[in-house]
Amino acid sequence: MEAAGGVTPKLMIFEENKSCIKTIKNPVNHGRAKNIDIKYHHIRDEVKGGEVIVKYCETATMLADIMTNGLGGPRHKDLTAALDVHAWSCAQQ
Repeated sequence: MEAAGGVTPKLMIFEENKSCIKTIKNPVNHGRAKNIDIKYHHIRDEVKGGEVIVKYCETATMLADIMTNGLGGPRHKDLTAALDVHAWSCAQQ
């Protein structure tokens, strides 16, 4: 990838599913993964070409959970703190 001002950083994907990471990094078609639509194999090419980096991230530290999962109070509080998100309302102007 190259931007107008030079080389752009590689895309970093943090994944909590180890099987998913193994499937992406090993281009051999696995018998158990036959049902994966061919359009999703594009990520394999991007990883192989060095444009995308896939790294493992433990579920406990997955910050994206706040955007994708319903969370209990303590977990929500931990993730909002990790993202440095604070409560705000129009009355606080």
